[in-house]
Amino acid sequence: MKKLPSLGEQEIEILRYVSSLGEVSVREVAEHFEKEKGLARTTILTVMERLRTKGFLTRNKIEGIFKYSEKIEAQTVIKGKVTEFVERTLGGSVSPLINYFAGQKNLTTDEIEKLREIVADFDKSQKGGR
Repeated sequence: MKKLPSLGEQEIEILRYVSSLGEVSVREVAEHFEKEKGLARTTILTVMERLRTKGFLTRNKIEGIFKYSEKIEAQTVIKGKVTEFVERTLGGSVSPLINYFAGQKNLTTDEIEKLREIVADFDKSQKGGR
């Protein structure tokens, strides 16, 4: 996969929100972020257009209204950010990240279950590869 353009926090947050809804108008996104973060509609429009220009969102006119949807899955973007973090900040070692998760007291039951699934899948792939 080719290297994706970098994204700021606000861009990632908006991409994740659009991704969670599927197809959405600027107005719908702006209403959410005005309540949550106090952001103006013009700011949301600017960020969404920037995401479209960078290739993360696509835009279609439906009944006279532009609807945006993800072109690149938000999960793919987040996975790339985590990979970049591990490579740049942790020198490629996931041990500090594992230690971080092990020390967390506020993980939800779903998050703990997801971690167990990841370890089980990793275990299977290691045993299958021998």
